[in-house]
Amino acid sequence: MSGLKPPRNGRLVAVIPVRGGSTRCPGKNSRPFGSETLLERKIKLLRTVSGIDDVVVSSDCPQMLQLAKNLGARIHEREDQAKLHSSSTAGSDLFHLLGSSAAPDADYIMYATCVSPFLKKETIEDMINIFRTQPNKYDSVASVKSTKEFFFIDGHALNFNPEAQSNSQGVTPIQNLTFGACIIERENMVKLRNCVGKTPHFYEVDELESIDIDTPLEYIISEHLFTAGINTGEDVADYLQYLKQKKTRQRPLFLDCTIRDGGYTNNWNFSNNFVAKAYAAVSAAGMEYFEIGFRTNVEMFPPHSKLGKWAYVDDSLCKQIIRDSGVTTGGAKIAVMAKMGTFSSEDFTDATDSPVDMVRVLFPLYNEEKKSKFSEKLFATCVQMCREIKAKGYTVCLNLACADVLTMEEYEKICDLVVYSKAKMSSHDGVSSSPGMFSPGIPCCDFLYLADTYGAVDADLAARLVKKLRFELAIKHKCISCQIGFHGHNNLGDGWTKTLAAIDSGAAIVDSCILGLGRGAGNVQSEVLLCHAKNMEDAIPGRRKLDIEPLLYFGDSFIQAFDHLPFCSRFTYGTNSLHLMTGCLKMHPDYAQTIINNFRGMSLTRAIAMLKIIAKCCHESDTNNFSINTFNSALEKTKGVE
Repeated sequence: MSGLKPPRNGRLVAVIPVRGGSTRCPGKNSRPFGSETLLERKIKLLRTVSGIDDVVVSSDCPQMLQLAKNLGARIHEREDQAKLHSSSTAGSDLFHLLGSSAAPDADYIMYATCVSPFLKKETIEDMINIFRTQPNKYDSVASVKSTKEFFFIDGHALNFNPEAQSNSQGVTPIQNLTFGACIIERENMVKLRNCVGKTPHFYEVDELESIDIDTPLEYIISEHLFTAGINTGEDVADYLQYLKQKKTRQRPLFLDCTIRDGGYTNNWNFSNNFVAKAYAAVSAAGMEYFEIGFRTNVEMFPPHSKLGKWAYVDDSLCKQIIRDSGVTTGGAKIAVMAKMGTFSSEDFTDATDSPVDMVRVLFPLYNEEKKSKFSEKLFATCVQMCREIKAKGYTVCLNLACADVLTMEEYEKICDLVVYSKAKMSSHDGVSSSPGMFSPGIPCCDFLYLADTYGAVDADLAARLVKKLRFELAIKHKCISCQIGFHGHNNLGDGWTKTLAAIDSGAAIVDSCILGLGRGAGNVQSEVLLCHAKNMEDAIPGRRKLDIEPLLYFGDSFIQAFDHLPFCSRFTYGTNSLHLMTGCLKMHPDYAQTIINNFRGMSLTRAIAMLKIIAKCCHESDTNNFSINTFNSALEKTKGVE
């Protein structure tokens, strides 16, 4: 048996060929594909594959070569590209060039194009294993797609008998190279001028892995598959199930936040009678939840003279309001909001001993340096807090501030952490769980909320974000116990349209306020939203019909909001030119509100000029929270503007 070759244990180098220009699909290698280019995606994938010793990018494009360097790949700069690409044997010339000079230290070369974005790591590792362990059977391994279609060459049938034609399943399959991965000994690559030897093993990949982007249409289709979360054949089946879900508008849960969000208009200085009557109206209207204010730890966020009791709601106050309302049965469930950094889980007793049913944990958008950026570390802390509160028996919402600012990649990370972060293995897996902890896959919250903090989310974005989160949780993570909520503001006058778009896209709970009472331009009007809900299908049997009259009577008696000027009502809020600008500029509404409250005689020209200066400053410094110094600076800069 001395003629048998030993296993191939030599050095394997993956070579990625990248042209600076593509005639059929210009710029395909450097275009954004999701959050990164096709080249970035391929380099990162190959660097994780077991059995590959190094990665080389071969290109005539300085930008592509620099990108490869930045990602830790070696580079091979090609020369005389015009001659290479114009040759009638350009393919063979390229293989000879790569085999000769791209990786001279390699024993074996994997030719791997970056235009096969769905080829899996496991597939490549299996191909490497076949190549290394079966040297006496195969001189190369190449990824192929097996196609059962009717082919002709020069008018002659290639793989079927036209006189006895069967259906497509009966034709002889034809295998075509995908070039996702082709492995060959380097010397053979040079000698044969090809990446496939004379006795190859054709490794069949599935339809998704076989995609080879060569045209603009193929690029568009592939990117849409990728952004839909489809990365494997199994994902295709899951996505079809996702699309089969009912398309009719389903009635969500309705949460009224008149007191909590409306409290921004008067620093939560409502009377007990106001809150009790509001609770009675919301309950009579058939809404499911009534958010009564903030749960705040007085030591972590000490009270001051401006803030009323609804910024520091405890259980005794909730019980008092329920008693004062006169609602004895069937009332709305009580919800409180708790902002990260102003409370601890110890501020909540077991849910069985509390009148509060729902806790909404607000995660503000800022990092450790107080910049308006997402922090994975701070979010992980928020997730843990949600788990601790959920373990006490509460329904938990995790509210994400600034929904329009977060990126799709950040949303993916958020969903990962919501489902898996801080989870521990159950005892039957050999590790005992601590009290109050959960097994992997159980989410930290019942509802993941999108908060339209700056009023800049439109109906299209609301729909896309809800669909994105639903797909990430239900399809990608197989987590159906965490649903999506939406909280819309009315800066652009589209509060109810974006909320309906969120409902149509699968939001299971939405917020609103009586007559839209809320900070700045106000919120979605409960009475308007409930009107639209009349024709919604109700998947929950036995729920009461919605009735807007109690809300209208309460609004007329206690709020009396006018549409034309915000300061004509008892509370300073409502749609106006300045709040429309803050929505367009994606900035904090308090800048507009400060002008309205303190500079009523200011011209609109100067006010808008101030907002533009402030917006530019905030966006450049990544600090979107209200700053009196930033406000005063803009005030000074606009002196003389009429």
